[in-house]
Amino acid sequence: MTNFSILSKTGTKSLTLVLATAATAGTLITTPVLAETRIETVIGTVTRSEPITSTYIRKTPTDQKVCEVQEVPVYADAASGDEGSDLGAMIIGGVIGSAIGNKTSDQDGAGAAGAVVGAILGREHAKKNKQGQQIVGYRNEEVCNIRTVMFEETVEEVTGYKNRIEIDGKIITLESIDPLIDDERVEIVRETTYSLQ
Repeated sequence: MTNFSILSKTGTKSLTLVLATAATAGTLITTPVLAETRIETVIGTVTRSEPITSTYIRKTPTDQKVCEVQEVPVYADAASGDEGSDLGAMIIGGVIGSAIGNKTSDQDGAGAAGAVVGAILGREHAKKNKQGQQIVGYRNEEVCNIRTVMFEETVEEVTGYKNRIEIDGKIITLESIDPLIDDERVEIVRETTYSLQ
């Protein structure tokens, strides 16, 4: 059995690598056999270095302004047909307020004060009372909201490099964290185990 690992690039920094094993043909041995292992450093030549990539989808929450056109109802007074008019309610409220002011008080100006108060109350009543209004049409209005949406993007990142290296006329494949340069000479640790069959 022979194990290979890159020790270092010749004259440069050391590299951390994954071991690749080339197993020799053999038979299953049921009795214990003594074996001898030899470790040596050999020089290999890089023939190709290819990136190993990993792909994943990254999701990022993003706020987006979303606008859409909606139909909004237009209301008008059922009796007059005037849109948003509350003049009639003010007049009726003023007349009632004036009459009540004159009947309940003998003071001068009580009828005028009652008319003002009655007009204000009549106007407020008209605003709150929607039963006296009807929908006379629709108008288009743009309505915008802020929504949080997930922005998805595909990310591809390099996790290592697969290197093809020629040693003694044979091509082996080893993985490394850093890329190797084509035709670069590297030191490789070769561990060979010998045993009887």
